[in-house]
Amino acid sequence: MPLIFVPPPPPVYSTYEQSLLDFMGPHPPAAQVYHLPVGTLGLAELAAGAKLADVVPTGCRILASWPDATWTSCEMTNPTLYGNAKFRNFTAGGLAGVAFARIGQAQALDAVRSEDYELHFLSVPGIYLEALHLVCKGKGGDLVLPLVSIDPQLGLDAVCDEATFLAIARASAAARVRMTSTDPLSS
Repeated sequence: MPLIFVPPPPPVYSTYEQSLLDFMGPHPPAAQVYHLPVGTLGLAELAAGAKLADVVPTGCRILASWPDATWTSCEMTNPTLYGNAKFRNFTAGGLAGVAFARIGQAQALDAVRSEDYELHFLSVPGIYLEALHLVCKGKGGDLVLPLVSIDPQLGLDAVCDEATFLAIARASAAARVRMTSTDPLSS
């Protein structure tokens, strides 16, 4: 079964195209484009036991590879929250390339070959984590493939099932919450 790529709504793609033109000027067609819905988990919610089903939709990220072997990432707001998708940020280079490599790894996973998974993007700013979130559409569980993390247990080679990811992420979130609640300089 394939990895399912969620198509962008037309207004989102239109905002993306305008952002590309603003940042890159006239450009050749992309070699590959992926639209990833972005979801966020808050630090306090994660520390209190939030699950991946509790991820809050916050926007989308469009990753592109280009004929000159470069990569870009464009993040936009969730159009259902704000009326229209609004541009947030645009990056080029390494981190977008890491995401492409991890998507290739995700496509080769045995679990992805036996179940349908939608490709999403997960952000947990409180523990400095960005990851691919493979949302299972069958009987299996979600998978998380970190892209950026300060936790060595969630390195760029990790492929975590939901239980493993949540155990590591909740422990990290709880430790950060404890640090902020005991810091005399925090408000």
